[in-house]
Amino acid sequence: MSALMGSGALMLWLDVAPEFNRETDGWYIDEHMPERIDIGGYLRARRFVAVEGTPAYLTLFEAQTPAALASEGYLRLVGRISEQSQRIRAGFSNVVRNTFAVRQSLGRGIGTIVASVRLAPRDAMRAEAILEALDAQVPQMLRQHGVVGVHWLQAAPDVRAKMDAVRVTGVADARADYVLLIEATRVTDVQAVRRDALSAATLERLGWVEQAFGIYSLMYEVSAEGDETVLGDRL
Repeated sequence: MSALMGSGALMLWLDVAPEFNRETDGWYIDEHMPERIDIGGYLRARRFVAVEGTPAYLTLFEAQTPAALASEGYLRLVGRISEQSQRIRAGFSNVVRNTFAVRQSLGRGIGTIVASVRLAPRDAMRAEAILEALDAQVPQMLRQHGVVGVHWLQAAPDVRAKMDAVRVTGVADARADYVLLIEATRVTDVQAVRRDALSAATLERLGWVEQAFGIYSLMYEVSAEGDETVLGDRL
């Protein structure tokens, strides 16, 4: 059983201007995440806050398929956004956003801690072989103590292009092409994986360049299956 709820994912990493923090928290809870779940196609949304690394926030949306990320309902949402949404978006910085196809997703349940690793192949000419080398390592990571999920994502640029064609804001957001997510029960669990399977030396040996690494704590979760939510304190 896959820990992610579909084969498509939308991810955003960003910082929030301090004066917008409180309003942004409320906006995510009351408007931004629920409205995306309610349009159909999107199955779960989670927001995280950094305990190590930057940017400060990570949001993960899971969808039935990559194509479902750019559903007609979603395109209507991003093509005409509220004044509050535009004001809050103006307080964002260091935004990295992309749409992804789920290459692998292993594990059951949800971890309250997530390590995010953004990667690029060292040699574009050998990209497929480099991908396959990391493919083989993903199941091994799930066997590490305290790790409850491992998700290996590859960019779906055509889906983002469809979104950007109608977006009011965010067209210039930076991109990530490959992302590895490690869900765990404690910060120390993902730190242990970082020292071994996700060390710079190991990633380099497998042919990857690390673009960014962060450890995040779950703040809030909402899914299409019900109204269950989780609130967490900043660690």
